[in-house]
Amino acid sequence: MVDRAVKRRDGDPHAAVTAKKLTAYIIYPLTLVAIFGVFGFPLSALAGAVGLIGLGISFALKDMIANFFSGILILTTRPFKVGDQISVGDEAGTVRDIKIRATDVKTYDGRKVIVPNSKLYNDVVVNNTAYDERRFDVVVGISYDEDIETAKEQALQALKDAEKVSDDHEPQVLVSELAGSSVDLKLRGWTRPSRASLVAASSEVTQNVKEYYDDEGIDIPYPIRTVFMEEQ
Repeated sequence: MVDRAVKRRDGDPHAAVTAKKLTAYIIYPLTLVAIFGVFGFPLSALAGAVGLIGLGISFALKDMIANFFSGILILTTRPFKVGDQISVGDEAGTVRDIKIRATDVKTYDGRKVIVPNSKLYNDVVVNNTAYDERRFDVVVGISYDEDIETAKEQALQALKDAEKVSDDHEPQVLVSELAGSSVDLKLRGWTRPSRASLVAASSEVTQNVKEYYDDEGIDIPYPIRTVFMEEQ
């Protein structure tokens, strides 16, 4: 009945699982108490025993209880859902399953990370796929002898010609740094928020810039270090 009620309201599948478990946790103890009552067991004594046992269990399992309620809050408030790509602490990946105690995250290199729900609810969590698009940056250096405006125009064209770059946002090319051996330009574009789209867009723009600069004769310098040798 609980499962059907959640589905009628287009609820999340994990919300249905959680609701069923909560219902079971309520119904089973009540059923047990009713059975004891039918067989004449003194309910006052049972209530006292259950209270003492519950107090001891609550102290022993306080972390598990915190994770349990955090899992319910995550499923209710939905800061992220299954399929979202999140970052928490030193780990980042795709949410595979949201359980009562912990959440399973598959990292980008194929590892399974089990994160306690209390950590996810109380710590800072970055949801990388919460919105439809995400900005990425590509940095490229040009020689100090090159014309900056020409290099910016070619870089901007490289962004506009990239298929993975969104047309909904105007791309940008900014002078970001006067480095030791180059003038660094920062190319900014927008693409789909997934990790795969971000990597693909960055790769495509980087390749376009290299090809366009080669055609235009714009030099991308090697790192240069000047060493002064003093005679002793």
